[in-house]
Amino acid sequence: MRRRVVVTGMGVVCPLGGGVDEVWDALMRGTSAIRPLRVTNAASGSSLTIPAASVPDSALKPLPKGLSFVADKFARLAVMASADAIAHALIDMSAEDRDRMGASTGSCMNGILETEVGFEQIFIRQRPKVHPFTLIRTMPNGPAAYIAHVFGLSGPALHYSTTCSSSSVAIGEAARSIRHGYADLMIAGGTETLLTYSAVNCWHSAGLLADLDEDPAQSCRPFDARRNGAVLGEGAAFVVLEDHSHAVRRGAHIRGEILGYACSADASHVTQPSVQGQAASMRAALCDSGKDPSRIGYIHAHGTGTKRNDAVETAAIKVVFGQQAGRIPISSSKSMVGHMIGAAGAFGVIACLKSLMNGQVPPTANLREADPECDLDYVPNVGRKVANLEAAMINAFGFGGTCASLIIGGYNV
Repeated sequence: MRRRVVVTGMGVVCPLGGGVDEVWDALMRGTSAIRPLRVTNAASGSSLTIPAASVPDSALKPLPKGLSFVADKFARLAVMASADAIAHALIDMSAEDRDRMGASTGSCMNGILETEVGFEQIFIRQRPKVHPFTLIRTMPNGPAAYIAHVFGLSGPALHYSTTCSSSSVAIGEAARSIRHGYADLMIAGGTETLLTYSAVNCWHSAGLLADLDEDPAQSCRPFDARRNGAVLGEGAAFVVLEDHSHAVRRGAHIRGEILGYACSADASHVTQPSVQGQAASMRAALCDSGKDPSRIGYIHAHGTGTKRNDAVETAAIKVVFGQQAGRIPISSSKSMVGHMIGAAGAFGVIACLKSLMNGQVPPTANLREADPECDLDYVPNVGRKVANLEAAMINAFGFGGTCASLIIGGYNV
């Protein structure tokens, strides 16, 4: 029997702040957290200045004793956001069977901050050894491992790295674990911290980053005719997923439901998206959810602000939704928080949950000039009330060709 998977908690640490309600209010106002960021090469002293969205110090919280010493920042942010999600879900861990609870995490660049420190120690400072904790600070599965360790979860602890779709895959696979009976509760989401010289240089050299606008906050312009690249962001977003019966038994406040999930592969090009691959992901997620496309009332787009991606996603939505595509409000939060890469899909899930709970959808900020190739309803600049919002879709499409789509719904008994 297919078990229902519901959401009972949410937690976020991102450029707009460290609380779900605070972040939601900023999104609805169209507030951009994008600012100039200068990163410097420790060896040569050369630097790059780019638009970026970093997590403010005010959003950071104390960690369990010792964790900040052994974990890279990407894992620390994951623990912070997970702790908030668990608190939001009001879980009494002492009353739970933690063999039936696990973690599912996603990220792209993993422990890149600590990796760069290690390279500096060996190749620039000529030291014979790196710090003894470098190995465990840089292990890709650090977020899942530390979440399981901190909260005593002895069920599955899994990590996914499918670039920009990593956290959508993490949430989708966690939902499958619950749906098929492998777990009763999963803490799932993604994290990313890549605002360091080596990582930024990779994206900049590939020609993917937006120019620094005269008004830096407007540097990311998804679906706008003037868009010229993505803006990098950092942060973590996590949800608590539960078997419906488990949540009801413990009297949980249910925030929404995971209705469908699917992945597809572009199978055509490592970096160039394809209409067919993205459409396949959306179609399969709709099929998994059992929802007719007409029931989708909002799409949280991948919407990176690159010329090709936004045009391809527009075309793929038209392929899947046909004549209905023009009636669906669609927006990209990357216009405000940048592209959080491994955390982007999970952030979209939280935005959609809040949309379903409040009957409102956030805008695409900085959308001023229409592009004929992006001619759908991209909710420009101002958030909007939406009547009878029943279900929403989240798209996340990654380098390497892994496309992931999730369908979430408001909770019905």
